[in-house]
Amino acid sequence: MSDPLTDIVALLNPRPTHTKLVEGAGKWRIVRESAGEAFYCAVLQGECLMRINGKAPTLLVAGDFVLIPATYTFENTSAGTSPPEDITLPTLLGDGHVRIGSATGEAEFLMNVGHCEFDTPDKQLIVALLPNEILIKGQRRFVTLFELLLDESRTRRPGRDAVMTHLLQLILVEALRSDPALSTTAGILKGLQHDKIATALHLIHTNPGADWQIAQLARECAMSRSSFFAVFSETVGMSPGQYLLFWRMSLARKALMGGKDKIEQIALRTGYQSASAFHVAFTRYTGLPPGEFRRQHVANAS
Repeated sequence: MSDPLTDIVALLNPRPTHTKLVEGAGKWRIVRESAGEAFYCAVLQGECLMRINGKAPTLLVAGDFVLIPATYTFENTSAGTSPPEDITLPTLLGDGHVRIGSATGEAEFLMNVGHCEFDTPDKQLIVALLPNEILIKGQRRFVTLFELLLDESRTRRPGRDAVMTHLLQLILVEALRSDPALSTTAGILKGLQHDKIATALHLIHTNPGADWQIAQLARECAMSRSSFFAVFSETVGMSPGQYLLFWRMSLARKALMGGKDKIEQIALRTGYQSASAFHVAFTRYTGLPPGEFRRQHVANAS
């Protein structure tokens, strides 16, 4: 049976934009703005205060890992003493290695940081199914994965991009399943933690082209139709019908972007008995007919 979490991460298709090793000493203050990229970091030594998207600052210490699926504002400051009011300009020490704060003396702080883009047209909706912030404390495997990612980013070995993409997918999956507290917020994680709703999610992902009806999914979950609809909507954050449509359209857009399958084939795989029915549903959902969506993607990619 298909694993929805793996499917979601694969559909996000994270692509690294840059990774670096940051060392610091003394007082420092870093401020950045982003266009909604994913941000992640692992603290290797020392501690810092990190404020993401205007929220209260979080104290990070050695061994902590943090992942923000969508970052817009970012402030990172030295901990322990009041940081400077002025923004610190980093000093480049080498490829993917910078220094902040005092330019002399031993490094008091060390962390691996990175950004990535989710290469999918459904980014906003998928990110809405994930927690706003993921903080994992004291798990060495994240530091190990980061060291591998940083090492790979500095080389030009064959297959570099593929290795980095798979490492990012592994980091994302590990982060999403490592803290049971993450399943308390409505979304795909909470749905997968619910023994009955998880059954419906697995069925939808295993066979998205089936003629799923709410009553049938409810029976598969051993629930009444009304109870299933209410619990699914509250747990996942959208109704069963909305989730089914979202997943089918996400798969359809990915297939159209691939450019190999005929529209009739995509229609049948995503639950539509004819190309015309798929045409109407896809156009209503995306605002573009399938053929035009494919042409625009090919034009933008060239």
